Amino acid sequence: MAVTTTQIRDMLNRPRGLNEGTISEYVTIREAEIAKIKRQADYVGVTATNAPSDALVDNAVKFMVCVDCLRVLIDTIPTWVPEKEQGVQDIRYQRQLLSFQEAADRVLDEIAEKGGTAFKVKATPSRVGATPSGSQLAGSLDTDTN
Repeated sequence: MAVTTTQIRDMLNRPRGLNEGTISEYVTIREAEIAKIKRQADYVGVTATNAPSDALVDNAVKFMVCVDCLRVLIDTIPTWVPEKEQGVQDIRYQRQLLSFQEAADRVLDEIAEKGGTAFKVKATPSRVGATPSGSQLAGSLDTDTN
C-alpha cells in the first residue's frame, strides 16, 4: 500500500495551508530515502521473516512526511493564520512535531536496525568448538553434546 496525501492530512488533523504538491513531493523524497536504508532480505543475516515489512516502511514514510509537513506549517503560519491565532497554532504544531519526530526516529531505527549484527547460528567446519548440534565457543564450559 502506498502512502497517500489523504493519509498525511488525516494524521495532521487536516491543517489549513498545506497543499497536495508539498505532501506528494515529501512522500516521493522519503520513500526513496527509506528504500536506501532499509534492511533487505538479501543482506547477510536478513531473511524474509525478519526484514522490515511494507507496513513498517509505509509507517516510517508517514511519520517522516508528517515531520516535514509540520516544519512547513510552522514556517508558513503567518501567511495563512490570522495573527491572533498564530501563537496557539504554533504551540500545537511544535508539540505535534516533537511527537512525530520521536515516532519517526523509532521506526527508522527499526527499519535500519542500527547497531544490529548478523551471525550464523549453525556450526560450520571452520568454527572452533563446533559440535554436531551447533556451535559453542572454544573453552566453553558447556559439555552438553546433544
